[in-house]
Order: sequence, then structure tokens, then C-alpha cells
Amino acid sequence: MIKDKKSVWFSKVFHFYTTHWLLKRSFYSVNLKGTFPKTDRPLLLIANHSSWWDGLVSFYLSNECLRHESFAMMSEEGMKSYSFFRKIGAFSVNPSDSRSLLDSLNYARTKLTTKQALWFFPQGAEQHLEKRPLEFKSGVGYLLKDKKDVLVVPLTYYYTFRHEQKPELYIHVGTAIENNGGLGRNRKEITCSLEKALTRQLEEQKEELVLEKPSEYQPLLQSGKTVSEWLQTFTLKGGIK
Repeated sequence: MIKDKKSVWFSKVFHFYTTHWLLKRSFYSVNLKGTFPKTDRPLLLIANHSSWWDGLVSFYLSNECLRHESFAMMSEEGMKSYSFFRKIGAFSVNPSDSRSLLDSLNYARTKLTTKQALWFFPQGAEQHLEKRPLEFKSGVGYLLKDKKDVLVVPLTYYYTFRHEQKPELYIHVGTAIENNGGLGRNRKEITCSLEKALTRQLEEQKEELVLEKPSEYQPLLQSGKTVSEWLQTFTLKGGIK
């Protein structure tokens, strides 16, 4: 497996690039509902995985909203193509090789220590945003085995076009879940419990947006004026008759 090799200076430069070049240029707005736990306990941040953007959005949130040092699991193929992701805390996983997969999961467990956070996509691969249920792999249950001090933070990412030229992203940070036995007695039960919880959260988030009621979201990022907004302004000022 390919281990992370974090670089503070590179992370800062890449965060600036991600924020001001990638996200602001690609989305009309990035909006957040909920808050991350203020604690020194280790965090396992689980999110649905429907887009190429998910990893970069998670990296952005790590730098903007978290007090924890953050890490993430990334496909071995992706790590080989973009090796610089090591410098922002990514390490590899190869699901097609059972020995390698176990090594990656055990390595991931070492990241669940005080004031550290691990980003994890339990679906194991990108699936369509509207696919239900989310179908988690059992890796998330393995990560939480005997890790009673870990707080599980459920996040849902919903990408949508609404009323603007560019798409919008809505992020819901759900209530942190204690890993104190209530999730289940074994990895299968734990995985099933979290799959149901995240599926329910994503469905509730979708309903809010369909009904035009995203009232609790606060904007994290806002792009500049789109072409449609410039044209509207120009027309209102009498530029086009």
C-alpha cells in the first residue's frame, strides 16, 4: 500500500487552489448545515460517494471546519495517477486484493487516535446520487471494532442544479454517533446501522431541497456573478432592448 506523507506547506497551497480555483469556479455556492464536534476524540467521518468532487470537498472541509489532523483512504489506482495526494493525507486501498485491503484497513485504524480524523466513503466506490440504499461495504464496521472512543460523524453531499447557471452543493453534517455498542455487536450489524442512518439523512436532505426548504444551510463559498447574472444586470440597465 501507499502510505500518506503529509506536508503542511503543500496542504496550505493546495487548500488555496482548491478553494479559489476549483470550488469557487465550479459551483455557484457550497452550503453547510450542522456543525462538527468540538472534541479531542478521534473522528470517523463517513459520507456518501457519488462524485469526483467528494474527496476534494472533504479536504476543503478538513481545512475550513475541523480542528483535527485529517487523513483519507483513496484508491490505489488514483494514488498512482496523482501521487501528490499523499502530501494532503491520503493513503491507498486496493479492494481487489484482500491482503492489501486488510493492510489498508489496519493502517486506517491507526489514524483513529486523539485529535485525528479519518474520512471514509463506506460505499467503496462512486454510486449514483439517487441510488438507494447506499450499500455500504463492511470495512466501516471493521474500522470501528473495539474503538469505543471514536465518534462517527455522518455527512451527506448533495449536488444539484436549482435556479442558477452553475450547480450548488449542499453538505449536511449530522449528529455525531457514539460507538458504544448501540450500533451493533459485530461489523455486519455496525455497517448495517450506519448504512440505514446515512441513507435516511440523505433522503431527508433531498426532500428539503426538492421542497425548496434549505433554510438551515449557511453558505461556505459563493462564486462571482455568472454569465446569466451579468446579462440580467446589463439588460436591466438598458444595455439590450
